[in-house]
Amino acid sequence: MSFDVSAKLIPKIISLSILPGLLLSSALYAAEDITVITADRIKSYSDKSTSDVRIITSEEIGATSSHTLPELLSRESDLSVVSSGPNGSNTSLFLRGTDSSHTLVVIDGVIMNDPSNPNRQFDIGRLSLNNIERIEILKGSQGLAYGSNAIGGVIVITTKKAKSKKLSGESYIDTGTFRTVNAGANFQKKILDNLGLSFGADIMRTRGFSAADEKFNPNAEKDGDQRESFDLGAVLDLSEQYSLDANIRYSHNSADLDKGGGAGSDDPNDQQTEEEIYSKVQLTKNWEAGNAQTKLAYNFSKHYRLLEVLYDAKHPQSSTTKSTGEIKIVSANHTYYMTENLTQNVNVDFQGENDQSGHYNQNLSGFLYHQYELADKIFNFGLRLDHNKFFDDHFTYKAAAGYKFESALLKLSYSTGFRAPSLNQLYDPSYGNKSLHPETSQSPELSFEKKWSGAFKTVSTLFYTKINNRLSYNPNTFVNINSGKAEMMGSENKLSADWLTNFNQSLSFTLLKTRDLNLGQKLARRPDLNIKNIFSYLIGNSHYFSYELSYTGKRNDVDNQGLAVKMDSYLLSNLNYRYLVNNQNEFYLKIKNLADIDYEEIYGFGTGGRAITVGAHYNY
Repeated sequence: MSFDVSAKLIPKIISLSILPGLLLSSALYAAEDITVITADRIKSYSDKSTSDVRIITSEEIGATSSHTLPELLSRESDLSVVSSGPNGSNTSLFLRGTDSSHTLVVIDGVIMNDPSNPNRQFDIGRLSLNNIERIEILKGSQGLAYGSNAIGGVIVITTKKAKSKKLSGESYIDTGTFRTVNAGANFQKKILDNLGLSFGADIMRTRGFSAADEKFNPNAEKDGDQRESFDLGAVLDLSEQYSLDANIRYSHNSADLDKGGGAGSDDPNDQQTEEEIYSKVQLTKNWEAGNAQTKLAYNFSKHYRLLEVLYDAKHPQSSTTKSTGEIKIVSANHTYYMTENLTQNVNVDFQGENDQSGHYNQNLSGFLYHQYELADKIFNFGLRLDHNKFFDDHFTYKAAAGYKFESALLKLSYSTGFRAPSLNQLYDPSYGNKSLHPETSQSPELSFEKKWSGAFKTVSTLFYTKINNRLSYNPNTFVNINSGKAEMMGSENKLSADWLTNFNQSLSFTLLKTRDLNLGQKLARRPDLNIKNIFSYLIGNSHYFSYELSYTGKRNDVDNQGLAVKMDSYLLSNLNYRYLVNNQNEFYLKIKNLADIDYEEIYGFGTGGRAITVGAHYNY
């Protein structure tokens, strides 16, 4: 059945989400820890930063028993994560209503967006969370610090590093619905006083379910997936001032696909194979006076994708498509702590990218960023210049201010961004257009954070983004064009509460309005309302329960004929149980879609129903 929640019920859903905590609350406790923020390129702290950042630590990743990035990010209300089928299917991320190509993904400083992808986006669906230390989600335009593809925001991922000579790490294994098996391990250790190593490896196997919705394709075959990945990192302290660190990460994925969604789209002969590899070498100098740091880095990422459609009597069309994309970056970054209150950051990047056809683009950029902090005021300002092979010099800037008063922080920012056309949009032999211009954006934002008696915190954010020269295509010829303008506006509201020492709640809801200003209609796959409500309860020292109630509102999509369709809202519930045997061992049970609701993320594509996973986790 489909689940449609009317607008009249929305206030009741929010009220019922808060009510259990109010009934159990008798007092408010301990203050929230202040967290270091590094993703905006200048080290700051959560109580002083003007950036809207969501930080997910390795402890939180472990508490959710999540193995992939989509599984983890689906808990955020201002992120819409949609997949065209089971594990291994193409997965898109819409951050605050912007396009999936407007979010940049960075791992250990390496840009992961694929130059050979038509929109130069990174498919997050196959990214393992094994050996990940933290994830920082920067919301809103980050064009100043990260350049192209960061109109919606940036996801900055950092892998684990060795901290001592004592071996540390973890391993896990689980199995569940669709004959799914996950297993992985990682360790970190300093093998010498000045040399630390980190290693991680994991595998996933699943039989899956049909990517083409089975209600339209009754005899649909299962679409399985196989993934292997590993990463290796090393940090070498050359002296008291100099250090050298290097990382390499590799992932291989082979997934069964279908031709699309809806009736007649099931095909047992579609398969996609992907390989991704990235590496980084970075030399860091900490200056003797202790007031400056310089980093010189070389980053490399490569993406390989093979799409095969084989022949059989029922499916006579066959094809083989290969694509590769590479990005190479040489960068220099210098942070100067000029005074106790003023920090300056200077960065220069030279970036080159190419695809399987030998097409090439290069970009030289530099930015200057200032951060000025007083006891109760914060000011940020920065300016960036990009010199790109295909368009004139482009300026990007950001200005932000924050005012801190007792237990509260008020933040206001205005930022600009851009997205350069991809190599595919420029050079595709059938649909390319060398006359394309970059998209540009303007994004004002207002946020208010308040701590109430220590353990009760609320955050409200108003955001708006307008995009000009939007990259799209002619609906008649499919040739890439700059199609005009679009806007996204909304409000994100969060409640975090420790109602009791062992009972807490995280409630967030995002109201969103998007508009294609040329066509006068909503942008596809962005819900008008998204609610995430998570209760966590610890019984004794051993039994940990987490219950998630998730509401996704109505949105538009496109059917097989290219016609606009309206998608129903739906309400899902997920349960996570962990039995903590001791400080090292635990067993866990996850039930996704507890009520077995029939719903769709993308029109015509399957979602699998209730899924159960049981597993074990070991820390050492």
